[in-house]
Amino acid sequence: MLLDSKISRKDFLKLLGAGAAAITVGKFLDSSVLRAGAGTSSSVFGQAQAQSGSPAWTNGYLASINPIHAILLPTGKILAIAGSGYHQSSLSGPYRAQVIDPPTGAAVSYTLPEDLFCGYHNHLANGNVLITGGMLKYDVQNPEGRFLGLASAYEFDVHSNTFQKVQSMVHGRWYPTQVLLPNGQVWVHDGLDEYGSRNALVEIYNPSTKTFSIRYDPNSATTYSPGADSDLPGAGTTNYGGPGAGVSPFTSLYPRMHLMPSGQLLVCGMDHFVYLINPTTGAWTLVGQTQYSWRDYGSSFLLPLNNTVADRGRVLIVGGQSNYLLPATNTAEMLDFNQGTASAPVIRSTTPLNIARVFALPVILPTGKLVLFGGAARDPNQYIHTPEVFDPVTETWSTLPDANVSRTYHSSALLLPDGRVWTASGTPDRSTWEHRVEFYNPPYYYANRPQISGRVTTGPYGGTMRIPTSSSNITKVSLLRLGSNTHHYDSNLRLVWLQITNTDSSGITVAAPINSSVAPPGHYMIHILNAQDVPSVAQIVRIGS
Repeated sequence: MLLDSKISRKDFLKLLGAGAAAITVGKFLDSSVLRAGAGTSSSVFGQAQAQSGSPAWTNGYLASINPIHAILLPTGKILAIAGSGYHQSSLSGPYRAQVIDPPTGAAVSYTLPEDLFCGYHNHLANGNVLITGGMLKYDVQNPEGRFLGLASAYEFDVHSNTFQKVQSMVHGRWYPTQVLLPNGQVWVHDGLDEYGSRNALVEIYNPSTKTFSIRYDPNSATTYSPGADSDLPGAGTTNYGGPGAGVSPFTSLYPRMHLMPSGQLLVCGMDHFVYLINPTTGAWTLVGQTQYSWRDYGSSFLLPLNNTVADRGRVLIVGGQSNYLLPATNTAEMLDFNQGTASAPVIRSTTPLNIARVFALPVILPTGKLVLFGGAARDPNQYIHTPEVFDPVTETWSTLPDANVSRTYHSSALLLPDGRVWTASGTPDRSTWEHRVEFYNPPYYYANRPQISGRVTTGPYGGTMRIPTSSSNITKVSLLRLGSNTHHYDSNLRLVWLQITNTDSSGITVAAPINSSVAPPGHYMIHILNAQDVPSVAQIVRIGS
């Protein structure tokens, strides 16, 4: 049987789970504030094991939930969300989350009233985490065999360590994307609605009012009717959009998006159409097409920014597969606004990967190097253990020592403040998940590292920042957004190089980010690097108000 080369991952997941028995969905609880449940407490679910193999990798503990969604909090801890965890035994619950101390595995556990699996999330300016959408019903839980999207939204409050339910979105979203905007609001886009149809509405979340509003495209007349292709009750009864107020054009599920220094949003995958969006007006502009037609579960990076008005930004898209029957690709493309203009990138090929892969985990190191961990050659169980690192200056790839633990579909990776990379999870199918946590230790982790000796003083956009240090030969300062990844992607991941303007015996002064398009408001890890490119342990700072 010939399949469309642009078959969606939704169809792939349906095929993976085709033999699963139907399961009745559980009743959701109704609660506006969720706390660690009665009887839950901090616990260590596995002592750190001895170092194994290369010193580049250290075995960790055994995770007691499947951290499909992983967010580094301003406290240095990790918010891990499993929800139903893509596991047959918990499709109807319990829906689980934890706050984990990454070095030890000590955790506080939560039972959630709704399944936040396959939603999206990002940090707000105040450090809270916005979570939108998730799973209303699996394909095996409804007669049409579709995945149905959840309309709920939550904020995880980092001060009280609670999940707080906020206003729901207009319609459901399973596999959406959200991007923090320069004004601190959040762009929420795409996903499947509560009928299993593509949600073409764009909604903007306002953290001040904790409400959503629809953002239409004034240059479009396209419309959207939730569930128009479904026979479920209520489907196709409501219409949105029209002349001068169009809904969004078609993009993939979990569309790869990044905020550019121009303040515009770039849509660059998984489909091959490339759009720029003015988030203020809602206007979409088609600016090109990538050469590789479809990068299902490929990865994308916003390359490190130089904190100057001259740097318009570059985005690297790499890997993925055109459909799940074909091997992954090793191709890589650069969407280069520096070679083009702020409104039209040059789209060009760049150095391919040494090893083709899909389901890889993108991480930016404090040195400015980009790393892809794990992945698969085609199917989720065709594991790749060799990471690759990309040098954004030379645009070349090199390999790193092999990991001991396989990381595939639904795995996660986060850069920690101490400079290591925490890797976890992986589900090759609905009956298996990887419990083992493993740490990648870059070479700088064992080096004599410079030190930030006191509290960093942050200034306003366009101002200065003061970093106390007695370390000598500091040549670079990197500002790196806290990680928040799921499904092999982090739309808000970015590194900004801050210019050193003064050095004295007690510290250095650097230029603060020039504006909120270069560094949207929120929490970042700041590192000082010496002449050997060895970074300090990070200090977490808040940028913007």
